[in-house]
This record gives sequence, structure tokens and C-alpha cells, in this order.
Amino acid sequence: MDGNSKLKSNVFDTALIFEGGGMRACYTAGFVSMLLEHDIYFNYVAGISAGASHAVNYLSRDFVRARRSFTDIVQDPSFGDLSSWIKGDGYFNADYIYSKSPREDGMLPFDFDAFSKNEAECVVGAFLRYEGDMVYWHKNDMSTMDDLIIRIRASSSVPFLMPETEIDGKIYVDGGLGGGIPLDIAMEDGYDRFVIVLTRERGFRLDPIPQLRLMSRVLDRHPAEREALMTRHLRYNQLLDTVEQLEGEGRACVFYPEHIDLSMIDRDREKLLSQYLAGHEQATRELPRLRAFLGG
Repeated sequence: MDGNSKLKSNVFDTALIFEGGGMRACYTAGFVSMLLEHDIYFNYVAGISAGASHAVNYLSRDFVRARRSFTDIVQDPSFGDLSSWIKGDGYFNADYIYSKSPREDGMLPFDFDAFSKNEAECVVGAFLRYEGDMVYWHKNDMSTMDDLIIRIRASSSVPFLMPETEIDGKIYVDGGLGGGIPLDIAMEDGYDRFVIVLTRERGFRLDPIPQLRLMSRVLDRHPAEREALMTRHLRYNQLLDTVEQLEGEGRACVFYPEHIDLSMIDRDREKLLSQYLAGHEQATRELPRLRAFLGG
């Protein structure tokens, strides 16, 4: 298949949905690579946080970058750590990861030309810190490399771990506060069949977060964000219930990691690579089930 053919879609009636989850998305990067290796090209892709990175890597057709974004990058001294967090740059150095590494001379150059020429829709979501609402951007909102980069960064700006992101005078934090699985926007855009790629094992449900004193002091100044954090488990668990219902109705094919052994802040390269390979192996093994769902 030539390069231009790879930028054309062959799945039109089903939305591809990527959950976030920080470095847990290393496991599901293996699913991204599997899709590309087998020329499965969805016409609609939505992602939040790390899932937004999956979405754009997938649409640029770069399975190598899909892997390296969650394995090799942790070896870069500029990736971030506790010292960068103390300096205000974030435990994950957002400016470096999203503004510098994707450039042509960066560690992880991003093929924006391929992304732009791909006919498929791309949707990413972030949370408005002061208004308390989700915002979703479509591909026509990402017409330049800078437009794309800032929106992926906004979608991935994990509270407390990373600095907030400003776009057109509005302040955004991680889209996971709105739930973390962009089913609502895909439904709003007219889809009723879904391939949903999750970063938690089947049966997982999220517990309420503990109300730590330091967190409370910070969030007292941001009541909408505080409310979203305190109630996120309710929205997330309801989304998981909906995913299970859709699966039971035959309207969703769901990828659940079998044995994921990652936290959202893991940075051990060998462990990450092992988990990527495990995710790729599982995705490949489940390919017949996916093909059957897609009707081919």
C-alpha cells in the first residue's frame, strides 16, 4: 500500500475512542501500532490526554512514534522529574514534550503534513479550569502545527503534575476531569458504533480521591476544578457502565488491558517497553475479534 493510500480511511461507520491515563497508555500504544500494521484506518478518532497523543500519532500513520512517545522519551533528560516539578515546569515537562520534541529537529518529530492530509476526523478534549466544562476540538481547529500542539498539551495538563495551558485567554487542564473517555462527543457527532481502547482492566472502578490538606488549599481557589476532581469517579464509573452496556448491545468492541502493570507516572524504560510489547501482543491476538466486529 502506497503512502497516499495509507491516508485514506477504510472504516467509516465506527468511531475509534482512546482513553487517557498517563504512562498507562504505553500499553495501548501497542494497539495503535497493531492497527497501523494491519492497515485498519478509521475515519473518526477521538482521544483525551494520553489518548489524544494516540489519536494524532495514529492519524499521522507513525507506529514508531506511537511507541517511542511512551518508551524512549523517558530517557530524555528534558522529559521532566521532581526537580522540574519544583521549578514549575511540571513532573512531565509539558513545554518540552509538547512544544519542542514534536518539531522537525526534536526528539520525536511529528509528521504534521501526513496528519493534515489524512481525510479522517480527529477530536481531542480538555477541561476548562474555571468554567468547569469540557471543550472538544475537531480537526478544523488544528490547522497548523502550533494549533495542534497546544490542544494536545491542554488535553494532557494533569492537575498538580503539570502546569495549566492557556488558549485564547481560557485556562485548560486535563480532559480526564470530564470523565476521560470521549464517548459523548462521538455520539454527538453521529456515531452509534465504537471501538473503545481503555487503559484499565475489565471490571475496574475508580475510588473517590482522598481530600488531602495541601490539595484542598490549592483547590479552594479553583472551585470548579475542585468539584470536578471530587466527583470524577462518579462520571468515570458511569462511563464504564455505559461502555459495558454498549458492548452488551453489540455496539462496541472494547480493548481492556489484560495485565497492565503501570501507574500514570511510571518512567522505567524497560518496564514501559515490556508493557508496550504486552499490549501489542494482546491487540494482535484480539485482531480477529476486531475484524469480526468491523465486518471484515
